[in-house]
Amino acid sequence: MSRPPSRRPKRLALVGATSLLTGAALAGPYLGTGAAGGHFDAPGVIADPQANVTDVYAFTSPDDPAMATIIADVQPTQLPATTPTPVNYPFATGGARYEIHVDGRGTGRSDLTYRWTFRTEDRRLFGAGPIAAGPVRSLKDPTLLLRQYYTLERIRSGQAPETLVKDAPVAPTRQSLALMPDYGALRDQATTALPGGGRTVAAQTAESFQADARVFGYFIAGTAGPVPGYVPAANPLAAVNVSSLILQVPKSELALNGDTKRNPVVGVWATVSRPGADLSRDLRTQDATYRQVGRLGNPHIGFALWGTFGGIATPGGPEDRFNTRPADQGRNDQAFLASALDPAPPHKIEAAGGRPAPAGPRTDIRALFLRGIGKDNGAKFGFDLNTQAMNADADPNALAYADELRLNLGTPVTADPDRLGVLAGDLQGYPNGRRPNDMIDNSLLRMLEGEPGSPSAADLLPAPLFDAQPKPAGDVFPYLNLPHALP
Repeated sequence: MSRPPSRRPKRLALVGATSLLTGAALAGPYLGTGAAGGHFDAPGVIADPQANVTDVYAFTSPDDPAMATIIADVQPTQLPATTPTPVNYPFATGGARYEIHVDGRGTGRSDLTYRWTFRTEDRRLFGAGPIAAGPVRSLKDPTLLLRQYYTLERIRSGQAPETLVKDAPVAPTRQSLALMPDYGALRDQATTALPGGGRTVAAQTAESFQADARVFGYFIAGTAGPVPGYVPAANPLAAVNVSSLILQVPKSELALNGDTKRNPVVGVWATVSRPGADLSRDLRTQDATYRQVGRLGNPHIGFALWGTFGGIATPGGPEDRFNTRPADQGRNDQAFLASALDPAPPHKIEAAGGRPAPAGPRTDIRALFLRGIGKDNGAKFGFDLNTQAMNADADPNALAYADELRLNLGTPVTADPDRLGVLAGDLQGYPNGRRPNDMIDNSLLRMLEGEPGSPSAADLLPAPLFDAQPKPAGDVFPYLNLPHALP
């Protein structure tokens, strides 16, 4: 059936904008390679997008300060569907494990793990074609031909897994405005309450990553472009979607020994693991084993330490090793530890004719990624904020260098958030955890250039010609915006 002529220009404009922005995400360094590259940090995950953990967020829930929210995003740069061109971005099945890890002892090992495993019901003929045979207004509608469900387990160190929910529904990939006109209702139906308090939802969401595209030129090439002041700060991810695991739980569940007063700091990271086997042995005699294929704690560690992303990195190099290595094993990788003390981007900026690189060793960057902000651990902020050394029940002799997104559960919610976070005086923002609206790469670039112990590097990013960012995330669970869709 033809559409009214008056709607065609709007649709063409939307399609054109999506194509333009997505193309920019995959183009050269001055059009946003970094924005896409930062979501493809290592060569290994480019070939396995379902295992590509693009972002991890951890923050005190603004609508319920007794709760904390952790979000893991996977499968980046999902194009919006149209009715004639359906798309589908399911979570991995076949035994794949999506996990969020929590460390209160500062050892790099999980005290607490939340594990999602997915299964699929496919009612399509021959398992192919669109996943919706008509408008879908409920997860139970017969028009929804492909459905996913998950089991969520909670695993405390040394204990058997505990099933929190079984066969909870997933909000499917949005199939255009016509086929899924009220995706919010579908996401509400997929939101599942957890025993003991909290809730979770697995859904497609609009990409929330806030980014100034000029930053990535500094990370990779040492310069934002030929005329940095006039390069647009447009974010090519503003028009695409991502798959999100959103978990909200009581803070007491996360804190070491359940005590947020004595032990306010937790470290958080996400992994994806797939089943494997030892092919040198008889497969009939083996239990299932798992290999970690994706990982993320702090955002853009590949950019910050090596000045690379998956599109230019060497397969099997430090980026791939990071993704496949357990967090507590980073302490044994001397090259990794050395890179944290001598990150590449400041040298690239100096070589491109910019400011001199701060003198090393960069104990401030090592603290930023591997210990948290502490007064006496090399960080230059001059106060304790989010290092597990602040936890009274953590063994100070067992603290280890490990990449984790560290969050102080006791930092109060600010009434006036600043997207530059701690550097701008907002102690609730990045790098004290991370909120969806934090513009982390700008503050990360400035910290790489020596802030706060050196003069401000804010002049590297003068006011842009224009700045197009994703719609800000909300302040009510599940926070992230509904996925983009076209007619």
